[in-house]
Amino acid sequence: MIRACLLLCALASATACATAAPFQMPEGPWTPDPSAHGLFEEASAPCRGVRTLTAEIGVRGQAGPSKIRGRVIAGFERGGALRLEAPAPFGAPIFILAARANRAVLWLPRDRRVLRDAPVEDVLEAIAGLRRSSDDLLALVSGCLMSAITPEGAGQRSSRGQLMVDLPDATRAFLTRDGQAWRISAGRQDATGTHGSWSVSYADFSLNFPGSIRVWEHVGPTGQPGSSAALTLQVSQLETNVPIDSRAFELIVPPDAAPLTIDELRQFGPLADRAASQGSGR
Repeated sequence: MIRACLLLCALASATACATAAPFQMPEGPWTPDPSAHGLFEEASAPCRGVRTLTAEIGVRGQAGPSKIRGRVIAGFERGGALRLEAPAPFGAPIFILAARANRAVLWLPRDRRVLRDAPVEDVLEAIAGLRRSSDDLLALVSGCLMSAITPEGAGQRSSRGQLMVDLPDATRAFLTRDGQAWRISAGRQDATGTHGSWSVSYADFSLNFPGSIRVWEHVGPTGQPGSSAALTLQVSQLETNVPIDSRAFELIVPPDAAPLTIDELRQFGPLADRAASQGSGR
């Protein structure tokens, strides 16, 4: 039995099988605004400039009928390096996920199971319903929505003064004025072909970075059933562009660890989560 799966679902961005709907995005009417691209460049400069990031991330959300709570210690380095660790009250961590060049090792020390050399997107989707690369997760946490954020087309302004900018992959970023500054306050990616859809909103900015992040995501082909997730991330102790020891992105796993597959994560993770929630009576 993979006992860690409930807390695995408290990963920094989503959980599998949630049924909650995406939250409301800003609405128009919209009119062209030639200043929108320049203001977007200013608003995204802090998160685009992040090369490394460390933070403690508190997670709460809904996965179908199950409520999720957890805490993750996270470290990122642009270029596909990632470490996520879920500490336990006592003893060994619940899980450790480490990656280089977007290839991940997932270690469950309490179950002595290991998944080796898998794409980060596959691992995150299997355990949490979130199909994102290491760099996309870094961009999400730092306030940039995703790693590819080059504006496309004409920017627009709503009657309420919000800005909207088109990004690659059927994505739109929404900007709101915060005092004298503009912030990326929300974003949405529409489903296209085999890709799912997601929406994100940011709040509680401090030193140009969001302290609260709401995420909704559906993974699956357009018009087809798939896994969905809805959660809130509370980001604290955030530091950017400080050196991270390269050993943080490596894992030394005991040679007798039993192998774990992506299919096993997909099979056991959601089931273990629902059973634990039902058993708790919450």
